[in-house]
Amino acid sequence: MPRKRPRVTSKQMETICEQIAEGKSLRKICTTDELPSWRTVLRHIQESDEAYEQYSKARAIQAEVLREDIIDLVEAPLPEDPKLAQAEVQRRRLEADQKDKFIRQVQPRGLRDKAEDKAEMSGTITLRWGDAEAS
Repeated sequence: MPRKRPRVTSKQMETICEQIAEGKSLRKICTTDELPSWRTVLRHIQESDEAYEQYSKARAIQAEVLREDIIDLVEAPLPEDPKLAQAEVQRRRLEADQKDKFIRQVQPRGLRDKAEDKAEMSGTITLRWGDAEAS
Protein backbone atom coordinates (compact mmCIF):
# COMPACT_ATOMS: atom_id res chain seq x y z
CA MET A 1 0.00 0.00 0.00
CA PRO A 2 1.52 3.38 -0.96
CA ARG A 3 2.32 5.76 1.85
CA LYS A 4 -0.12 8.64 2.23
CA ARG A 5 1.46 11.98 1.30
CA PRO A 6 1.15 14.64 4.01
CA ARG A 7 -1.26 17.46 3.28
CA VAL A 8 1.35 20.02 4.30
CA THR A 9 5.09 19.65 3.86
CA SER A 10 7.40 20.05 6.85
CA LYS A 11 8.93 23.16 5.21
CA GLN A 12 5.46 24.70 4.77
CA MET A 13 4.56 23.87 8.36
CA GLU A 14 7.78 25.48 9.58
CA THR A 15 7.01 28.65 7.58
CA ILE A 16 3.45 28.76 8.90
CA CYS A 17 4.55 28.29 12.52
CA GLU A 18 7.24 30.97 12.24
CA GLN A 19 4.66 33.47 11.06
CA ILE A 20 2.15 32.44 13.73
CA ALA A 21 4.86 32.96 16.36
CA GLU A 22 5.36 36.48 14.96
CA GLY A 23 1.70 37.21 15.73
CA LYS A 24 0.05 36.70 12.32
CA SER A 25 -3.24 34.86 11.86
CA LEU A 26 -3.36 31.50 10.12
CA ARG A 27 -5.90 32.77 7.60
CA LYS A 28 -3.67 35.66 6.53
CA ILE A 29 -0.60 33.44 6.36
CA CYS A 30 -2.33 30.95 4.07
CA THR A 31 -3.38 33.52 1.46
CA THR A 32 -0.13 33.11 -0.50
CA ASP A 33 0.02 30.69 -3.41
CA GLU A 34 3.00 28.84 -1.92
CA LEU A 35 0.98 27.62 1.07
CA PRO A 36 -2.09 25.39 1.32
CA SER A 37 -5.42 26.75 2.55
CA TRP A 38 -5.91 27.29 6.26
CA ARG A 39 -8.48 24.46 6.32
CA THR A 40 -5.91 22.06 4.88
CA VAL A 41 -3.38 23.18 7.49
CA LEU A 42 -5.85 22.59 10.33
CA ARG A 43 -6.72 19.13 9.00
CA HIS A 44 -3.02 18.32 8.81
CA ILE A 45 -2.54 19.48 12.41
CA GLN A 46 -5.39 17.20 13.52
CA GLU A 47 -3.87 14.21 11.74
CA SER A 48 -0.20 14.67 12.68
CA ASP A 49 1.06 14.64 16.26
CA GLU A 50 4.30 16.28 15.15
CA ALA A 51 2.45 19.10 13.37
CA TYR A 52 0.18 19.56 16.39
CA GLU A 53 3.18 19.90 18.71
CA GLN A 54 4.84 22.39 16.37
CA TYR A 55 1.61 24.40 16.01
CA SER A 56 0.99 24.43 19.78
CA LYS A 57 4.47 25.81 20.44
CA ALA A 58 3.97 28.50 17.81
CA ARG A 59 0.64 29.49 19.39
CA ALA A 60 2.29 29.71 22.83
CA ILE A 61 4.90 32.09 21.45
CA GLN A 62 2.19 34.05 19.65
CA ALA A 63 0.36 34.52 22.96
CA GLU A 64 3.51 36.04 24.46
CA VAL A 65 3.87 38.38 21.46
CA LEU A 66 0.25 39.47 21.89
CA ARG A 67 0.85 40.13 25.61
CA GLU A 68 3.70 42.43 24.60
CA ASP A 69 1.39 44.13 22.07
CA ILE A 70 -1.12 44.82 24.85
CA ILE A 71 1.58 46.44 27.00
CA ASP A 72 2.72 48.62 24.08
CA LEU A 73 -0.90 49.55 23.35
CA VAL A 74 -1.56 50.63 26.92
CA GLU A 75 1.69 52.59 27.24
CA ALA A 76 1.39 54.47 23.93
CA PRO A 77 0.74 58.22 24.29
CA LEU A 78 -2.77 59.51 23.69
CA PRO A 79 -3.77 62.33 21.33
CA GLU A 80 -3.84 65.86 22.79
CA ASP A 81 -7.50 66.45 21.85
CA PRO A 82 -9.67 65.20 24.75
CA LYS A 83 -12.40 63.82 22.45
CA LEU A 84 -9.88 61.96 20.32
CA ALA A 85 -8.12 60.72 23.45
CA GLN A 86 -11.39 59.34 24.85
CA ALA A 87 -12.18 57.59 21.56
CA GLU A 88 -8.65 56.18 21.41
CA VAL A 89 -8.93 54.84 24.98
CA GLN A 90 -12.14 53.01 24.04
CA ARG A 91 -10.55 51.60 20.87
CA ARG A 92 -7.49 50.42 22.79
CA ARG A 93 -9.63 48.88 25.51
CA LEU A 94 -11.56 46.90 22.90
CA GLU A 95 -8.36 45.76 21.17
CA ALA A 96 -6.68 44.81 24.45
CA ASP A 97 -9.75 42.90 25.65
CA GLN A 98 -9.99 40.94 22.40
CA LYS A 99 -6.28 40.07 22.44
CA ASP A 100 -6.48 39.04 26.08
CA LYS A 101 -9.48 36.81 25.41
CA PHE A 102 -7.67 35.20 22.49
CA ILE A 103 -4.56 34.61 24.62
CA ARG A 104 -6.61 32.89 27.33
CA GLN A 105 -8.30 30.65 24.76
CA VAL A 106 -5.15 29.73 22.83
CA GLN A 107 -2.70 29.42 25.68
CA PRO A 108 -4.40 29.08 29.06
CA ARG A 109 -1.31 27.54 30.69
CA GLY A 110 1.32 30.04 29.56
CA LEU A 111 4.40 29.83 27.36
CA ARG A 112 5.51 26.34 28.39
CA ASP A 113 1.96 24.93 28.22
CA LYS A 114 2.61 22.68 31.20
CA ALA A 115 -0.21 21.84 33.58
CA GLU A 116 2.15 21.81 36.55
CA ASP A 117 3.08 25.46 35.86
CA LYS A 118 -0.51 26.45 36.62
CA ALA A 119 -1.30 23.75 39.18
CA GLU A 120 -4.45 24.37 41.10
CA MET A 121 -3.94 25.02 44.78
CA SER A 122 -5.77 22.50 46.86
CA GLY A 123 -6.05 22.09 50.57
CA THR A 124 -8.38 22.26 53.48
CA ILE A 125 -9.71 25.37 55.12
CA THR A 126 -11.00 25.06 58.64
CA LEU A 127 -13.20 27.72 60.21
CA ARG A 128 -13.73 27.85 63.96
CA TRP A 129 -16.21 29.96 65.79
CA GLY A 130 -16.36 29.29 69.48
CA ASP A 131 -16.97 25.54 69.85
CA ALA A 132 -18.19 25.07 66.24
CA GLU A 133 -15.85 23.96 63.47
CA ALA A 134 -16.41 23.64 59.71
CA SER A 135 -14.05 22.29 57.08
